Amino acid sequence: MIKNLLAAIIFIAVLPLQSEAVINVTDDFELEGFFKIQNMLRTPRFRDTEFIMQRNTAQLEGKYYFLKNGKAFKKFSTGPIEEATFTFIGRAVYDSVYDTRDRFDEPRNPEFTLREAFVDLVLPPFTLRLGRQQVVWGETDNFRALDVINPLDVGWHWARESWEDIRIPLWMARGIYDIGKIGPFEESFLELVWIPADFRRNKTEGDPNRPWGFTGAGLNKVANSVEIDGTLYNLDVNIRDRGPRRKLNHGQGGARFKALWGDLDFSLNYFYGYSGDSGYKTRSFTNDGLNWAYSTVDMVNPRSHVFGLTANYSEEVYTMAVIRLEATLTTGVPVSISAGAPLSVDSNGDGFDTVKRSVVMLGLDRPTWIRSLNSSRTFFISTQLFWRRYINYSSYFQGIPRVYPAIVGGKESSTRFLSTNTDQIDRDEFVFTFSASTSYGAAGLFKPLFVVAYDPISTGGYTQIAFDYLWTDHIVFRVEQHYYWGGSGDDPGPWQLGDIWGSTDQSRHETLLSIIFQF
Repeated sequence: MIKNLLAAIIFIAVLPLQSEAVINVTDDFELEGFFKIQNMLRTPRFRDTEFIMQRNTAQLEGKYYFLKNGKAFKKFSTGPIEEATFTFIGRAVYDSVYDTRDRFDEPRNPEFTLREAFVDLVLPPFTLRLGRQQVVWGETDNFRALDVINPLDVGWHWARESWEDIRIPLWMARGIYDIGKIGPFEESFLELVWIPADFRRNKTEGDPNRPWGFTGAGLNKVANSVEIDGTLYNLDVNIRDRGPRRKLNHGQGGARFKALWGDLDFSLNYFYGYSGDSGYKTRSFTNDGLNWAYSTVDMVNPRSHVFGLTANYSEEVYTMAVIRLEATLTTGVPVSISAGAPLSVDSNGDGFDTVKRSVVMLGLDRPTWIRSLNSSRTFFISTQLFWRRYINYSSYFQGIPRVYPAIVGGKESSTRFLSTNTDQIDRDEFVFTFSASTSYGAAGLFKPLFVVAYDPISTGGYTQIAFDYLWTDHIVFRVEQHYYWGGSGDDPGPWQLGDIWGSTDQSRHETLLSIIFQF
Protein backbone atom coordinates (compact mmCIF):
# COMPACT_ATOMS: atom_id res chain seq x y z
CA MET A 1 0.00 0.00 0.00
CA ILE A 2 2.84 2.40 0.87
CA LYS A 3 4.55 1.79 -2.46
CA ASN A 4 1.28 2.36 -4.30
CA LEU A 5 0.68 5.60 -2.39
CA LEU A 6 4.16 6.92 -3.20
CA ALA A 7 3.75 5.94 -6.85
CA ALA A 8 0.44 7.79 -6.97
CA ILE A 9 2.02 10.91 -5.48
CA ILE A 10 4.85 10.89 -8.01
CA PHE A 11 2.43 10.22 -10.87
CA ILE A 12 0.20 13.14 -9.91
CA ALA A 13 3.22 15.43 -9.45
CA VAL A 14 4.31 15.03 -13.08
CA LEU A 15 0.86 15.40 -14.66
CA PRO A 16 0.24 18.44 -16.91
CA LEU A 17 -2.10 20.32 -14.59
CA GLN A 18 -4.82 22.88 -15.09
CA SER A 19 -4.66 26.15 -13.19
CA GLU A 20 -7.27 25.08 -10.63
CA ALA A 21 -6.05 24.31 -7.11
CA VAL A 22 -8.07 21.07 -6.94
CA ILE A 23 -8.09 18.31 -9.56
CA ASN A 24 -11.57 16.90 -10.20
CA VAL A 25 -10.71 13.35 -11.22
CA THR A 26 -14.45 12.59 -11.44
CA ASP A 27 -17.58 14.38 -10.30
CA ASP A 28 -17.20 12.64 -6.93
CA PHE A 29 -13.41 12.49 -6.45
CA GLU A 30 -11.00 15.41 -5.84
CA LEU A 31 -7.24 15.46 -5.49
CA GLU A 32 -4.77 18.11 -4.41
CA GLY A 33 -1.33 18.18 -2.89
CA PHE A 34 2.23 19.41 -3.14
CA PHE A 35 5.86 18.41 -3.52
CA LYS A 36 8.36 20.43 -1.49
CA ILE A 37 12.16 20.51 -1.58
CA GLN A 38 13.75 22.17 1.48
CA ASN A 39 17.44 22.90 1.90
CA MET A 40 18.76 24.42 5.12
CA LEU A 41 22.15 25.77 6.14
CA ARG A 42 23.09 26.46 9.74
CA THR A 43 25.46 29.41 10.07
CA PRO A 44 27.38 29.40 13.38
CA ARG A 45 28.17 33.02 14.23
CA PHE A 46 27.70 33.77 10.51
CA ARG A 47 31.32 32.69 10.02
CA ASP A 48 30.76 29.15 8.79
CA THR A 49 28.04 26.99 7.25
CA GLU A 50 26.72 23.54 8.04
CA PHE A 51 24.34 21.62 5.80
CA ILE A 52 21.58 20.31 8.11
CA MET A 53 18.53 19.66 5.92
CA GLN A 54 17.76 18.38 2.46
CA ARG A 55 14.17 17.32 3.01
CA ASN A 56 11.87 16.20 0.21
CA THR A 57 8.18 16.05 1.06
CA ALA A 58 5.33 14.80 -1.11
CA GLN A 59 1.77 15.10 0.13
CA LEU A 60 -1.41 13.94 -1.56
CA GLU A 61 -4.89 14.84 -0.33
CA GLY A 62 -8.05 13.27 -1.68
CA LYS A 63 -11.77 13.54 -1.03
CA TYR A 64 -14.39 11.08 -2.28
CA TYR A 65 -18.08 12.08 -2.13
CA PHE A 66 -19.61 8.63 -1.87
CA LEU A 67 -22.97 9.95 -0.65
CA LYS A 68 -24.75 13.01 -2.05
CA ASN A 69 -28.30 14.30 -1.75
CA GLY A 70 -29.37 11.33 0.35
CA LYS A 71 -28.03 8.66 -2.03
CA ALA A 72 -24.93 6.50 -1.59
CA PHE A 73 -22.94 5.72 -4.73
CA LYS A 74 -25.81 7.37 -6.67
CA LYS A 75 -27.99 4.29 -6.05
CA PHE A 76 -28.95 3.65 -2.44
CA SER A 77 -31.22 5.89 -0.39
CA THR A 78 -29.70 6.76 2.99
CA GLY A 79 -32.62 8.44 4.72
CA PRO A 80 -31.56 11.26 7.06
CA ILE A 81 -27.89 11.15 5.99
CA GLU A 82 -27.61 13.93 3.40
CA GLU A 83 -23.91 13.74 2.56
CA ALA A 84 -20.87 11.62 3.35
CA THR A 85 -17.25 11.92 2.25
CA PHE A 86 -14.02 10.01 2.75
CA THR A 87 -10.87 12.14 3.08
CA PHE A 88 -7.26 10.96 3.16
CA ILE A 89 -3.91 12.71 3.44
CA GLY A 90 -0.80 10.72 2.60
CA ARG A 91 2.74 12.00 3.11
CA ALA A 92 6.18 10.76 2.05
CA VAL A 93 9.31 12.41 3.50
CA TYR A 94 12.98 11.75 2.83
CA ASP A 95 15.82 13.87 4.22
CA SER A 96 19.09 12.91 2.50
CA VAL A 97 21.23 14.85 4.96
CA TYR A 98 21.00 11.95 7.42
CA ASP A 99 22.61 9.67 4.82
CA THR A 100 25.26 12.07 3.57
CA ARG A 101 26.50 13.67 6.81
CA ASP A 102 29.17 11.73 8.74
CA ARG A 103 28.19 13.25 12.09
CA PHE A 104 24.93 11.28 12.23
CA ASP A 105 25.46 7.78 13.61
CA GLU A 106 22.36 6.35 11.92
CA PRO A 107 20.20 7.59 9.03
CA ARG A 108 16.76 8.92 9.88
CA ASN A 109 14.18 6.56 8.40
CA PRO A 110 12.14 7.95 5.51
CA GLU A 111 8.50 8.57 6.36
CA PHE A 112 5.64 6.96 4.45
CA THR A 113 2.43 7.60 6.35
CA LEU A 114 -1.28 7.89 5.86
CA ARG A 115 -1.46 10.95 8.09
CA GLU A 116 -5.21 11.44 8.06
CA ALA A 117 -8.08 9.21 6.98
CA PHE A 118 -11.62 10.00 8.09
CA VAL A 119 -15.26 9.84 7.09
CA ASP A 120 -17.57 12.86 7.40
CA LEU A 121 -21.29 12.20 7.83
CA VAL A 122 -23.84 15.03 7.55
CA LEU A 123 -27.17 14.45 9.32
CA PRO A 124 -28.51 17.99 9.85
CA PRO A 125 -28.19 19.44 12.43
CA PHE A 126 -25.45 16.88 13.23
CA THR A 127 -22.10 16.27 11.56
CA LEU A 128 -19.83 13.42 12.56
CA ARG A 129 -16.17 12.81 11.69
CA LEU A 130 -14.69 9.38 12.37
CA GLY A 131 -11.07 8.40 11.81
CA ARG A 132 -7.48 9.60 12.07
CA GLN A 133 -7.55 13.40 12.20
CA GLN A 134 -6.45 16.70 13.72
CA VAL A 135 -8.69 18.81 15.96
CA VAL A 136 -7.68 22.44 16.38
CA TRP A 137 -8.95 24.55 19.25
CA GLY A 138 -7.69 28.00 20.12
CA GLU A 139 -6.66 31.35 18.68
CA THR A 140 -2.89 31.43 19.16
CA ASP A 141 -0.03 31.52 16.64
CA ASN A 142 3.55 30.22 17.03
CA PHE A 143 2.99 29.06 20.64
CA ARG A 144 0.26 26.75 21.92
CA ALA A 145 -2.15 27.20 24.81
CA LEU A 146 -5.50 25.47 24.15
CA ASP A 147 -4.41 23.56 21.04
CA VAL A 148 -3.41 20.45 23.02
CA ILE A 149 -5.58 17.62 21.67
CA ASN A 150 -3.03 16.46 19.09
CA PRO A 151 0.59 16.08 20.23
CA LEU A 152 3.46 17.60 18.25
CA ASP A 153 6.44 16.09 16.46
CA VAL A 154 9.23 18.64 16.99
CA GLY A 155 11.91 16.25 15.76
CA TRP A 156 11.48 17.69 12.27
CA HIS A 157 12.61 21.23 13.01
CA TRP A 158 11.62 22.12 16.56
CA ALA A 159 8.44 24.21 16.54
CA ARG A 160 9.55 26.31 13.56
CA GLU A 161 7.25 24.41 11.19
CA SER A 162 3.55 24.88 10.53
CA TRP A 163 1.42 23.29 13.27
CA GLU A 164 -0.59 21.51 10.58
CA ASP A 165 2.54 19.69 9.42
CA ILE A 166 3.90 18.66 12.82
CA ARG A 167 0.73 17.78 14.71
CA ILE A 168 0.41 14.02 15.18
CA PRO A 169 -3.06 12.94 13.99
CA LEU A 170 -5.03 10.61 16.30
CA TRP A 171 -7.82 8.09 15.81
CA MET A 172 -10.90 9.75 17.26
CA ALA A 173 -14.55 10.64 16.86
CA ARG A 174 -15.62 14.27 16.53
CA GLY A 175 -19.26 15.32 16.48
CA ILE A 176 -20.83 18.77 16.04
CA TYR A 177 -24.42 19.73 16.83
CA ASP A 178 -25.44 22.93 15.06
CA ILE A 179 -27.66 24.72 17.58
CA GLY A 180 -28.03 28.02 15.74
CA LYS A 181 -29.76 30.71 17.76
CA ILE A 182 -30.26 30.06 21.46
CA GLY A 183 -31.20 32.96 23.73
CA PRO A 184 -28.73 35.83 23.14
CA PHE A 185 -26.33 33.56 21.22
CA GLU A 186 -26.21 33.13 17.45
CA GLU A 187 -24.39 30.68 15.15
CA SER A 188 -23.82 28.45 18.17
CA PHE A 189 -22.71 24.85 18.10
CA LEU A 190 -21.59 22.12 20.50
CA GLU A 191 -18.58 20.00 19.62
CA LEU A 192 -17.68 16.69 21.30
CA VAL A 193 -14.37 14.83 20.88
CA TRP A 194 -13.62 11.28 22.00
CA ILE A 195 -10.25 9.52 21.64
CA PRO A 196 -10.99 5.95 22.73
CA ALA A 197 -7.48 4.51 22.96
CA ASP A 198 -4.94 6.41 20.82
CA PHE A 199 -2.40 8.09 23.12
CA ARG A 200 0.79 9.66 21.73
CA ARG A 201 3.45 11.74 23.44
CA ASN A 202 4.91 14.94 22.09
CA LYS A 203 7.76 13.62 19.96
CA THR A 204 11.28 15.02 20.26
CA GLU A 205 14.56 14.03 18.64
CA GLY A 206 16.33 11.74 21.08
CA ASP A 207 19.76 11.76 19.43
CA PRO A 208 21.60 14.86 20.73
CA ASN A 209 23.93 14.79 17.73
CA ARG A 210 21.05 15.40 15.31
CA PRO A 211 20.30 18.99 14.19
CA TRP A 212 17.08 19.06 16.22
CA GLY A 213 18.32 16.99 19.16
CA PHE A 214 17.09 18.22 22.53
CA THR A 215 20.26 19.25 24.38
CA GLY A 216 19.26 22.22 26.52
CA ALA A 217 22.10 24.69 26.97
CA GLY A 218 24.89 22.15 27.24
CA LEU A 219 26.85 19.91 24.92
CA ASN A 220 25.11 17.76 22.33
CA LYS A 221 26.25 14.62 24.16
CA VAL A 222 24.64 11.93 26.29
CA ALA A 223 25.54 11.94 30.00
CA ASN A 224 27.37 8.66 30.67
CA SER A 225 28.89 9.40 34.06
CA VAL A 226 27.96 10.62 37.52
CA GLU A 227 30.06 12.05 40.34
CA ILE A 228 29.32 10.79 43.88
CA ASP A 229 31.31 12.15 46.84
CA GLY A 230 34.13 13.16 44.53
CA THR A 231 34.32 9.79 42.75
CA LEU A 232 33.43 9.43 39.07
CA TYR A 233 31.23 6.44 38.16
CA ASN A 234 29.98 5.12 34.86
CA LEU A 235 26.23 5.71 34.67
CA ASP A 236 23.66 3.11 33.60
CA VAL A 237 20.12 4.52 33.36
CA ASN A 238 17.12 2.22 32.91
CA ILE A 239 14.05 4.18 31.71
CA ARG A 240 10.75 2.32 32.09
CA ASP A 241 7.77 3.44 30.03
CA ARG A 242 4.82 3.89 32.42
CA GLY A 243 2.67 5.85 29.98
CA PRO A 244 -0.98 4.92 29.34
CA ARG A 245 -1.57 1.85 27.22
CA ARG A 246 -4.10 1.71 24.40
CA LYS A 247 -7.14 0.69 26.41
CA LEU A 248 -10.67 2.05 26.50
CA ASN A 249 -10.33 3.05 30.16
CA HIS A 250 -7.40 5.22 29.08
CA GLY A 251 -9.58 7.22 26.71
CA GLN A 252 -9.54 10.99 26.34
CA GLY A 253 -12.32 13.39 25.49
CA GLY A 254 -13.58 16.93 25.56
CA ALA A 255 -16.29 19.40 24.63
CA ARG A 256 -16.46 22.89 23.13
CA PHE A 257 -19.35 25.35 22.97
CA LYS A 258 -18.86 28.15 20.44
CA ALA A 259 -21.19 31.03 19.59
CA LEU A 260 -21.58 34.69 18.67
CA TRP A 261 -22.78 37.04 21.37
CA GLY A 262 -23.33 40.36 19.65
CA ASP A 263 -19.91 41.30 18.24
CA LEU A 264 -18.12 38.77 20.44
CA ASP A 265 -17.12 35.40 19.01
CA PHE A 266 -16.30 33.12 21.94
CA SER A 267 -15.87 29.48 22.98
CA LEU A 268 -15.84 27.52 26.23
CA ASN A 269 -13.61 24.45 26.18
CA TYR A 270 -12.83 21.42 28.31
CA PHE A 271 -10.51 18.48 27.60
CA TYR A 272 -9.76 15.48 29.81
CA GLY A 273 -6.71 13.58 28.69
CA TYR A 274 -3.06 12.92 29.39
CA SER A 275 -0.16 15.34 29.39
CA GLY A 276 1.71 15.13 26.10
CA ASP A 277 4.88 16.11 27.98
CA SER A 278 6.52 13.28 29.90
CA GLY A 279 7.69 13.40 33.49
CA TYR A 280 10.43 11.26 35.06
CA LYS A 281 10.24 9.63 38.49
CA THR A 282 13.50 8.37 39.98
CA ARG A 283 12.70 4.97 41.47
CA SER A 284 16.17 3.89 42.56
CA PHE A 285 19.78 5.02 42.50
CA THR A 286 22.63 2.78 43.62
CA ASN A 287 26.33 2.26 42.99
CA ASP A 288 28.55 -0.80 43.28
CA GLY A 289 31.31 1.12 45.08
CA LEU A 290 33.68 0.38 42.21
CA ASN A 291 32.96 1.71 38.72
CA TRP A 292 29.21 1.81 38.09
CA ALA A 293 26.15 3.69 39.30
CA TYR A 294 22.67 2.46 38.39
CA SER A 295 19.47 4.48 38.11
CA THR A 296 15.92 3.32 37.39
CA VAL A 297 13.54 6.00 36.12
CA ASP A 298 9.83 5.78 35.26
CA MET A 299 8.59 7.86 32.33
CA VAL A 300 5.00 8.94 33.06
CA ASN A 301 2.28 11.08 31.48
CA PRO A 302 -0.18 12.23 34.15
CA ARG A 303 -3.92 12.66 33.70
CA SER A 304 -4.78 16.25 32.87
CA HIS A 305 -7.79 18.56 32.91
CA VAL A 306 -7.69 21.54 30.53
CA PHE A 307 -10.25 24.33 30.96
CA GLY A 308 -10.21 27.00 28.27
CA LEU A 309 -11.82 30.19 27.04
CA THR A 310 -11.35 31.95 23.70
CA ALA A 311 -12.80 35.22 22.45
CA ASN A 312 -12.57 37.42 19.36
CA TYR A 313 -13.88 40.96 19.27
CA SER A 314 -13.80 43.24 16.24
CA GLU A 315 -13.30 46.79 17.54
CA GLU A 316 -14.33 49.09 14.68
CA VAL A 317 -14.33 52.51 16.41
CA TYR A 318 -10.92 53.23 17.92
CA THR A 319 -8.40 50.59 16.84
CA MET A 320 -10.07 49.03 13.75
CA ALA A 321 -8.56 45.76 14.97
CA VAL A 322 -9.59 42.28 16.02
CA ILE A 323 -8.80 41.66 19.69
CA ARG A 324 -8.14 38.02 20.57
CA LEU A 325 -8.11 36.33 23.97
CA GLU A 326 -7.24 32.80 24.94
CA ALA A 327 -6.98 31.53 28.52
CA THR A 328 -6.40 28.04 29.89
CA LEU A 329 -6.04 26.33 33.24
CA THR A 330 -4.29 22.95 33.08
CA THR A 331 -3.80 20.38 35.82
CA GLY A 332 -1.37 17.46 35.83
CA VAL A 333 1.58 19.36 34.34
CA PRO A 334 4.75 17.30 35.06
CA VAL A 335 7.74 19.05 36.64
CA SER A 336 11.15 17.94 37.84
CA ILE A 337 12.29 18.74 41.39
CA SER A 338 15.89 19.42 42.30
CA ALA A 339 17.82 17.14 44.64
CA GLY A 340 17.71 18.12 48.29
CA ALA A 341 14.19 19.52 48.14
CA PRO A 342 12.25 19.24 51.41
CA LEU A 343 9.52 16.63 51.81
CA SER A 344 6.93 19.39 51.64
CA VAL A 345 7.93 19.81 47.96
CA ASP A 346 9.09 16.29 47.03
CA SER A 347 6.92 14.14 49.28
CA ASN A 348 7.75 10.89 47.45
CA GLY A 349 11.45 11.59 47.12
CA ASP A 350 11.37 10.78 43.40
CA GLY A 351 12.21 14.22 41.98
CA PHE A 352 8.79 14.53 40.34
CA ASP A 353 5.46 16.26 40.87
CA THR A 354 2.47 17.57 38.95
CA VAL A 355 1.26 21.15 39.14
CA LYS A 356 -1.46 23.47 37.88
CA ARG A 357 -0.54 26.00 35.22
CA SER A 358 -2.43 28.87 33.61
CA VAL A 359 -1.85 30.52 30.24
CA VAL A 360 -3.29 33.82 29.08
CA MET A 361 -2.81 35.11 25.52
CA LEU A 362 -3.89 38.55 24.41
CA GLY A 363 -3.60 39.27 20.70
CA LEU A 364 -4.30 42.12 18.31
CA ASP A 365 -4.73 41.79 14.53
CA ARG A 366 -5.04 44.75 12.19
CA PRO A 367 -4.73 45.49 8.46
CA THR A 368 -2.60 48.65 8.32
CA TRP A 369 -1.53 51.00 5.53
CA ILE A 370 2.21 51.71 5.45
CA ARG A 371 2.27 53.55 2.13
CA SER A 372 5.99 54.29 2.26
CA LEU A 373 6.59 50.53 2.10
CA ASN A 374 3.62 49.41 0.01
CA SER A 375 1.42 51.93 -1.79
CA SER A 376 -1.09 49.41 -3.14
CA ARG A 377 -1.78 46.94 -0.31
CA THR A 378 -2.09 46.92 3.44
CA PHE A 379 0.14 45.06 5.87
CA PHE A 380 -1.49 42.45 8.07
CA ILE A 381 -0.04 43.07 11.52
CA SER A 382 -0.50 40.65 14.40
CA THR A 383 0.84 40.87 17.95
CA GLN A 384 0.48 38.45 20.86
CA LEU A 385 1.48 38.44 24.51
CA PHE A 386 1.67 35.07 26.28
CA TRP A 387 1.71 34.84 30.08
CA ARG A 388 2.25 31.37 31.55
CA ARG A 389 2.10 30.95 35.34
CA TYR A 390 2.78 27.99 37.62
CA ILE A 391 0.05 28.25 40.25
CA ASN A 392 1.38 25.91 42.97
CA TYR A 393 4.95 27.06 42.37
CA SER A 394 8.17 26.05 44.13
CA SER A 395 11.67 27.42 43.66
CA TYR A 396 12.84 23.78 43.52
CA PHE A 397 11.16 23.24 40.13
CA GLN A 398 13.74 22.58 37.42
CA GLY A 399 13.74 23.27 33.72
CA ILE A 400 16.18 21.97 31.09
CA PRO A 401 19.31 19.99 32.14
CA ARG A 402 22.67 20.50 30.49
CA VAL A 403 25.60 18.18 29.74
CA TYR A 404 29.24 19.10 30.36
CA PRO A 405 32.58 17.22 30.27
CA ALA A 406 33.82 15.43 33.39
CA ILE A 407 37.19 16.35 34.87
CA VAL A 408 39.60 13.41 34.77
CA GLY A 409 43.17 13.89 35.94
CA GLY A 410 42.65 17.64 36.18
CA LYS A 411 41.57 17.91 32.53
CA GLU A 412 38.28 17.91 30.68
CA SER A 413 37.52 14.44 29.37
CA SER A 414 36.53 13.96 25.74
CA THR A 415 34.62 10.73 26.51
CA ARG A 416 33.08 11.17 29.98
CA PHE A 417 30.12 13.51 30.38
CA LEU A 418 28.05 14.62 33.36
CA SER A 419 24.55 16.08 33.55
CA THR A 420 23.43 18.88 35.80
CA ASN A 421 20.31 20.97 36.10
CA THR A 422 20.67 24.52 37.34
CA ASP A 423 17.80 25.82 35.22
CA GLN A 424 15.19 27.00 37.70
CA ILE A 425 11.65 27.39 36.36
CA ASP A 426 10.26 30.88 36.86
CA ARG A 427 6.82 31.26 38.41
CA ASP A 428 5.79 33.58 35.58
CA GLU A 429 6.95 33.13 31.98
CA PHE A 430 6.30 35.61 29.18
CA VAL A 431 6.82 35.77 25.45
CA PHE A 432 5.82 38.53 23.03
CA THR A 433 5.35 37.96 19.29
CA PHE A 434 4.93 40.34 16.39
CA SER A 435 4.37 39.54 12.72
CA ALA A 436 3.78 41.60 9.58
CA SER A 437 3.00 40.40 6.07
CA THR A 438 1.93 41.93 2.78
CA SER A 439 2.14 41.24 -0.96
CA TYR A 440 3.55 43.02 -3.99
CA GLY A 441 3.06 42.76 -7.72
CA ALA A 442 0.01 42.92 -9.97
CA ALA A 443 -1.44 39.69 -8.59
CA GLY A 444 0.31 39.67 -5.23
CA LEU A 445 2.90 37.19 -6.44
CA PHE A 446 5.67 38.36 -4.08
CA LYS A 447 4.87 37.91 -0.37
CA PRO A 448 7.29 38.93 2.41
CA LEU A 449 6.81 37.91 6.05
CA PHE A 450 8.48 39.24 9.19
CA VAL A 451 8.14 37.51 12.60
CA VAL A 452 9.81 38.28 15.91
CA ALA A 453 9.48 36.63 19.31
CA TYR A 454 10.96 38.05 22.53
CA ASP A 455 11.25 36.62 26.05
CA PRO A 456 11.59 39.51 28.54
CA ILE A 457 12.78 37.20 31.34
CA SER A 458 15.72 35.55 29.57
CA THR A 459 15.90 38.61 27.24
CA GLY A 460 16.28 36.21 24.33
CA GLY A 461 14.74 36.75 20.91
CA TYR A 462 14.07 35.06 17.58
CA THR A 463 13.46 36.64 14.17
CA GLN A 464 12.18 35.07 10.97
CA ILE A 465 12.33 36.86 7.62
CA ALA A 466 10.68 35.01 4.73
CA PHE A 467 9.90 35.73 1.08
CA ASP A 468 7.51 33.74 -1.13
CA TYR A 469 7.47 34.19 -4.88
CA LEU A 470 4.65 32.56 -6.86
CA TRP A 471 6.49 31.86 -10.12
CA THR A 472 3.54 30.07 -11.73
CA ASP A 473 0.14 28.92 -10.54
CA HIS A 474 1.85 25.81 -9.18
CA ILE A 475 5.47 26.68 -8.34
CA VAL A 476 6.50 28.74 -5.29
CA PHE A 477 10.04 29.75 -4.36
CA ARG A 478 10.64 30.48 -0.66
CA VAL A 479 13.67 32.01 1.10
CA GLU A 480 13.84 32.26 4.91
CA GLN A 481 16.37 33.49 7.45
CA HIS A 482 16.04 32.46 11.12
CA TYR A 483 18.06 34.56 13.52
CA TYR A 484 18.56 34.15 17.30
CA TRP A 485 19.68 37.14 19.34
CA GLY A 486 19.89 38.66 22.84
CA GLY A 487 19.69 36.57 25.97
CA SER A 488 21.25 36.61 29.41
CA GLY A 489 24.13 34.21 30.05
CA ASP A 490 23.38 30.59 29.23
CA ASP A 491 19.66 30.79 30.06
CA PRO A 492 17.66 29.71 26.98
CA GLY A 493 14.33 30.34 28.71
CA PRO A 494 11.29 28.09 28.29
CA TRP A 495 10.75 29.19 24.68
CA GLN A 496 14.26 28.26 23.45
CA LEU A 497 15.11 31.74 22.19
CA GLY A 498 18.20 33.92 22.44
CA ASP A 499 21.83 34.34 21.50
CA ILE A 500 22.89 31.08 23.14
CA TRP A 501 21.53 29.46 19.97
CA GLY A 502 23.19 32.03 17.70
CA SER A 503 26.74 32.63 18.89
CA THR A 504 27.97 29.26 20.15
CA ASP A 505 29.00 25.98 18.56
CA GLN A 506 25.32 25.04 18.70
CA SER A 507 24.33 28.04 16.63
CA ARG A 508 20.88 27.85 15.12
CA HIS A 509 21.03 30.80 12.76
CA GLU A 510 19.46 29.16 9.72
CA THR A 511 19.04 29.93 6.04
CA LEU A 512 16.25 27.97 4.34
CA LEU A 513 15.66 27.63 0.59
CA SER A 514 12.50 25.85 -0.64
CA ILE A 515 10.80 25.01 -3.91
CA ILE A 516 7.13 24.04 -3.66
CA PHE A 517 5.13 22.49 -6.45
CA GLN A 518 1.44 22.56 -5.54
CA PHE A 519 -1.74 21.44 -7.22
